[in-house]
Amino acid sequence: MKTKVIGRAITIIIVLILILGGAFAYAYFGTDIFKTNEQLFFKYLGQVVDTQDGFIDSKLTEYSNKKLTGKYEDSGKFSANIDVSGMDSDMLQTINDFNIEYSGKVDNTTRKNEQDITLNYSDDVNFPFKYKYADETLGLQTDYVSSKYIGIENRNLKEFVEKFGVEDTDQIPDSIDFFSELINQKNTQLSDEEREQIKNTYAPIIQEKLSGKEFTKAEDNGVTSYSVEITNEEIKDLLVEILETLKDDQILMPKMEDSFKEILDSMNEIYKEANSRNKNYEDVTIKSIIEEMVDDLKDSDVEEGTNTITVSQTNKKLSAITFEASNESAEVEIKITKTNDSGNLTYGMEMNVTDSDNEDTTKFFLTASYQGLEQLETVNENYQFGLNVTMDGEEQKMEYNLNCTDTFNDGLTIEDYKENEIQVLNDYDAEEIATLMMNVVQRIGKVNAEQMEQIDFEEYGNPIIYAFPFTSIGLMTYNQNAKIINENSMDEQYKTYNENNNLTGDESNASDENSNMSAEDMMSELEKSSNDLTNATISQYEGEIKGTQVRDLLMYVSTSNASKDDDQKIQVSGDITMSKDDTSVPTTQIKSGSTYNVELKYNNGVISEIIITER
Repeated sequence: MKTKVIGRAITIIIVLILILGGAFAYAYFGTDIFKTNEQLFFKYLGQVVDTQDGFIDSKLTEYSNKKLTGKYEDSGKFSANIDVSGMDSDMLQTINDFNIEYSGKVDNTTRKNEQDITLNYSDDVNFPFKYKYADETLGLQTDYVSSKYIGIENRNLKEFVEKFGVEDTDQIPDSIDFFSELINQKNTQLSDEEREQIKNTYAPIIQEKLSGKEFTKAEDNGVTSYSVEITNEEIKDLLVEILETLKDDQILMPKMEDSFKEILDSMNEIYKEANSRNKNYEDVTIKSIIEEMVDDLKDSDVEEGTNTITVSQTNKKLSAITFEASNESAEVEIKITKTNDSGNLTYGMEMNVTDSDNEDTTKFFLTASYQGLEQLETVNENYQFGLNVTMDGEEQKMEYNLNCTDTFNDGLTIEDYKENEIQVLNDYDAEEIATLMMNVVQRIGKVNAEQMEQIDFEEYGNPIIYAFPFTSIGLMTYNQNAKIINENSMDEQYKTYNENNNLTGDESNASDENSNMSAEDMMSELEKSSNDLTNATISQYEGEIKGTQVRDLLMYVSTSNASKDDDQKIQVSGDITMSKDDTSVPTTQIKSGSTYNVELKYNNGVISEIIITER
């Protein structure tokens, strides 16, 4: 009897051990209970490349692939929210009322795309136009100009450019593959096996560099974060080792070479020509670029500073990575987030920079959210992005919103251009093309001037210039264009051309005299018009202006200079300087709270120098 009792006791103890052991094993491997902060930091950092728990969600990849290879109807709206201190409130309201709407069809199986696009200035004032790509021809059409599309055939582009006297066409392709980037995007996606190999390659490098450091833990509203500090010198060493490993990576290197092939080919053609006498010249490759980066890092001097890397998790899944850096001049915080709430997938990226001297701040943010990824029938996309700058206590805000809806439709079709539906510029000679394009620009300028008068915005040009300065700075002030066109008595140039080519509008085409204008004379006339437009646009800033207006002026000048020959570029001097070849505005020299005087200097009737003096 006693033996049986002992036997039962031993059996119970063994069962308890197995149960407790299983519970311990689950607690260790299936939960975070017994892991150190360091282990948990690397566990969630390693999820970056995971298919399910990582930042690149598998359903988002599936959606992207379906768009690249399928057919869908799309629609969307692009709007802005601008708030610039010192700008008139009515002007701001008009800018923020402006939006762009589109709807259309995309067929990536036949490489076709057609869209109806409308620039909305108010409820009853808008500028609609059509975009279409079919039969390897890109066309644009608006009833304000013509009932026909005006387009360029995506074939024999070298021959097309040669019409304008361009002799060196070696760098110009015969056609542009608008879909190659889509194909490259698909080719550069990583498989599950490749993701695992990448994690196993680079995670040990990071772990070795951070081993032995103190990892801290923090909890806030259901989010658990693990942080570690690393010096600038340690980051330098980490980057060198990662790059050294990357240049021999058999997975990532081929994908990077595919992604940047066209750029590298173009660079090498240019470099070969510049180094034609150098027999030892070698092509630039991704590997050679990485090797150069490694050499530069090794030779660089790193200023003292400490950085913090934080990995956050929610419900045992990676939800954010934050990088904080500080030195004597500035503090920088970069944060990338991901949430997936009941199929609503949202990504966020935010960068904050604070100037240590005057506490001026710059904030850039981007949010992308997706609904409908589970079914992949109708997917809604929403993008919010912008830049907020506080300088001398004044805040400048530029925020944008893009809403898109894509509905997949396997039965969708896009027709080719019908007979006599498009005027293809490739079919005309240089004189005819120059005449046509001049008339198009003039007609649009006139329509815009009328519309800006309707919305009481004629003094400022067009809301798009202020709403989307980074993408639209190249657009001239349209009402100024119209004034110049009228001053130059260009109305008569419309009549003959429009009658022959079915262009609409009472103000029609070019006279016989101008129709017979030589290509050289036509290009000279176009250059004169361009200079007049530049003068008119810049002269609006002459006299006393605010710092925010100085930024607008210099943004326009840098863009204008980029399209001009050296002897036509404009120099900026005085208390604020900008060379003729600068592609960015020297914002650090501009005080938004200050007032400046702008003086213009001319050379042969064209503005050659802008002198800006702080008052």
